[in-house]
Amino acid sequence: MTNIVHIDKSRGFTRMDNALMESLATVDLPARDLRVLMAIARQTIGYQLDTKRLTADEIGKLTNMRRDVTSKSISHLLERRIIYRVGGSRGDIGISPISEWLFYEENLSRLTETKTSHSAQIVSLRSDASETKSATSLLYTKKEPLLTLSSKEINPPQPKIEKPKPDRKASFGMAQLLADNPHNVPAQLLADWLTQRKAKRAAVTATVWSTVNAELVKCADAGITASDAITEALTSGWQGFKASWIIKRLAEAAPAPAPQSRHSGFADRDYTDGLIVREDGSYGF
Repeated sequence: MTNIVHIDKSRGFTRMDNALMESLATVDLPARDLRVLMAIARQTIGYQLDTKRLTADEIGKLTNMRRDVTSKSISHLLERRIIYRVGGSRGDIGISPISEWLFYEENLSRLTETKTSHSAQIVSLRSDASETKSATSLLYTKKEPLLTLSSKEINPPQPKIEKPKPDRKASFGMAQLLADNPHNVPAQLLADWLTQRKAKRAAVTATVWSTVNAELVKCADAGITASDAITEALTSGWQGFKASWIIKRLAEAAPAPAPQSRHSGFADRDYTDGLIVREDGSYGF
């Protein structure tokens, strides 16, 4: 009787390099990382593939572990250069050449107790990692051998560029209107005009007020006071202000003059012209 264990070829089997088997036996890895590594080896070497796209969910089903646990294990194996990715954080995964492996954890000064339910005596040899942060510290390459740059050299921190804050426009309100009021418009009319502009969502600026004052000069030339002009604009509900509008509006509202009769001038006539004055004071021919 021999001690040789025969392989049932009908169920399939995985051929693995002896050096890789010996490295798996000697590498210093936590149990969960070793389980993830064996699952990756089964899905790649077992199918004679160099790399294969494996998600954390798929590896979790193969190892019977939660997704977040498998994600941390993948990050740890990438940091130790035991596995590598081709492309980005969702690229294919493969097992690195043994010469690239870090068989022992380098940073031993950060030993912390892991929060695992298997044993309170298990000690983690690395800092906590998350899947979202792994992309800044993992090595990605499509060429051999793998890069050995640190995460800071691969993705150097970029300085934050603060966007310049836009300059706030100085407010233009009642105080500015009264300070620049060459036509002596009453304060109440100015307040009503501001209220109407705000209701129509029309900004009031120094440029707008300067334009209104220029139009008030045209109104004064036409014999219309500034108060009457502003009042007419408020009554009409206008957002803008034009002297031509005011002049036309007041002209249309003015009463039309009464038409003169053709039979006029009777009081100016001398009805005694050509008549003879009688003794009794009457006139005759």
